[in-house]
Amino acid sequence: MNPGAIISIGDAAKAAGLTVKTIRYYEEISLIPKAGRTNGGAHTGGNRVYTEADVGRLRFIHHARLFGLALADIRELLALADSKGCPGKQPEYREILGRQLREIDERVRHLLGLRTAIEALMAPARRSKDHPFKGHVGIRPDARTRAVATCLWTACLDT
Repeated sequence: MNPGAIISIGDAAKAAGLTVKTIRYYEEISLIPKAGRTNGGAHTGGNRVYTEADVGRLRFIHHARLFGLALADIRELLALADSKGCPGKQPEYREILGRQLREIDERVRHLLGLRTAIEALMAPARRSKDHPFKGHVGIRPDARTRAVATCLWTACLDT
């Protein structure tokens, strides 16, 4: 994109890896400023136009969403950039990203627990030929607070 160039919402969407609908939503919730318009403005039906800086902001938002950041966190990072310059140099930046890492770690722990439970269900002892309701399972914590897979069917609870 040429510096100083003005592009349409469709071209901005392509350049940022977003949809037109998403850009309009971000404008609606004030995550991005209201776009400039051609032909006299919004009241006369002018088309939205975007600058290189606008596309850069949209790319930042897109990448932050790919990292799983919530819109509130993205808003905070954008406010840091607007008021203090590069957010990467601010302690709040590390705090937000650190919080995101902790959330990711928690999800990974949960998924690993589910994996362990599913592997336990697939163990040879659980694959008895006379088990009439194979596959109908639930997960309950055991005494060591680890997940244990158990069948939920009443007919299987006594086995």
